[in-house]
Amino acid sequence: MAQLSGCVSHTTLHEAATGARFPSWETTREFVKACGADPAEWQARWEQARREPEDPVDDLQPPPVTAHERLRRHRRRRGVFAGIAVLLLAIVTGVIATANSGNGSPTAPGGSLDASRFIADVTIPDNTVVTVDQHFQKVWQIQNVGSTTWHGRYLQRMDIPPGPDTCRTPARASIGDTYPGQMAWISVNVVAPSAPGTCWVGWKMVDSQGHYLLPGYRPVYFLVRVVANR
Repeated sequence: MAQLSGCVSHTTLHEAATGARFPSWETTREFVKACGADPAEWQARWEQARREPEDPVDDLQPPPVTAHERLRRHRRRRGVFAGIAVLLLAIVTGVIATANSGNGSPTAPGGSLDASRFIADVTIPDNTVVTVDQHFQKVWQIQNVGSTTWHGRYLQRMDIPPGPDTCRTPARASIGDTYPGQMAWISVNVVAPSAPGTCWVGWKMVDSQGHYLLPGYRPVYFLVRVVANR
């Protein structure tokens, strides 16, 4: 997950998932994205977990704290951390359940099966090093493994509108007509950010109206390391 995110460390994700500390929304968002889910659907749950009321504190005359009260507060804090751990676990299990629904092959209009399989990163494998403002072309290879012909389909960038410090790309990349069993090669032109860092961009299949297709499938993506010009 840390590799997919490129923004948070393995240690941070581990502490969040085990309840060692309450994670920021940025950490939770990257956790959600690494699972291939929609962050907007989970932000409300994070807000609810964050609004756990705190114990009142009187800075002028703090009341004596008994051993029983210290134990109660300790259990309460553990309850909050356990709550966010359960939230993150729900993200994973919810995404897995969605992906497994219908054996991963949603029914398309007309009763035929719609399914795809990721084959390869044809160009720009994960963690490719690029320089700031570098232009490059990302190409994916996927296969139509269902019984529905793909027509008028696209890969659409998930983070629309994109942030100012991420890679610049078109909003969509066209998928040519692809019959069952055939391969599709999808390419997108990319410009690296103007500052060093990590850039992860996920893409989901949509129709010409922007409706998501294969919603339970994980996104395809590219992940590059951006360095200063040498």
